[in-house]
Amino acid sequence: MLGLVAVLGALSAGLMLDALFSSSDEGGEHDAEAPREDSDDSSGETGDLLDLALAAPERAEGGAGDALQEGTAGNDKLAGGRADDGFDGLGGMDQIVSRGGDDWIAGGAGNDYVFGGSGADTILGQGGDDALTGEGGADLLGGGAGNDSLAGHDGDDLLAGGSGDDTLMGGSGDDTLRDGAGDDWLAGGYDDDLLQAGAGSDTLDGEFGADTLIGHTPGEADSETDFLNGGTGDDLLVAGAGDYATGGEGADRFQLGDWLEEGDGARLMDFDGAADKIEVVYDPEVHPEPQLTLEPAGAGGDVAVFLDGLPLAVVAGGQGLAVSDIVLTPAPKG
Repeated sequence: MLGLVAVLGALSAGLMLDALFSSSDEGGEHDAEAPREDSDDSSGETGDLLDLALAAPERAEGGAGDALQEGTAGNDKLAGGRADDGFDGLGGMDQIVSRGGDDWIAGGAGNDYVFGGSGADTILGQGGDDALTGEGGADLLGGGAGNDSLAGHDGDDLLAGGSGDDTLMGGSGDDTLRDGAGDDWLAGGYDDDLLQAGAGSDTLDGEFGADTLIGHTPGEADSETDFLNGGTGDDLLVAGAGDYATGGEGADRFQLGDWLEEGDGARLMDFDGAADKIEVVYDPEVHPEPQLTLEPAGAGGDVAVFLDGLPLAVVAGGQGLAVSDIVLTPAPKG
């Protein structure tokens, strides 16, 4: 059940990131010193994060921080100090650098370069092909439209690619990376990260730590092939239709489910029966008495896994696999 709990937590984080970055042009007022809430809890906290991400800091009269610096329709260079600053690049190819504080930064239209510095920053690329860097602190980065590059670096960061072919790099800390449309690359970096694929053919690299890689989101179309690579550590890989899942080093858990009935089965590339586990999550209303069966698949020792006769996955080199080696887990109601 630990794997299923991790998946549900991932979906909650995904919904929050959707809300954060799908409508980043909305306005409103916000106090730049409002506390940053953790992303792991209730809808009330999500609302606070929405206020933080979508609304610009209110314009201050003087002072060393808390003021909103606006660019122009051209190419601007904006710089902040070590206080809590706000920036809106508007149009053009802007360079925005803040050295410290909990900043709110919007690149606007154009191909922008944004460096958040230390502090817990909220950085929105919006339009264009943007390069966003959080650096220190627990940052929120949203690429928006365009082919963006997002790097969280230190801290427990939240990164969302948006539309376009994006590159998301978590760095150190327990990061959450989620892409949108496009063919994206997500790299968790160090520590225990959560990576979730979106629409498009995505590559998810957990790299170091005990990571959770998700190639499928319930209720969404899953027609593209994703590549899930756990790396080192004991990872959880949730395979979607047509996905290739490679655990890498460590004792990994490969999670399959009756969502795979909607398309091609997954392919488990390096399952090790001595260390790894396969878990099948099923809907008790659809499969009241689930039966797993195994059949040879091809001439290379591969084995196909079926749930009530429906193909879920092919296990490469799985000739030693037995039905008793697979864990059946009922999906929770709701």
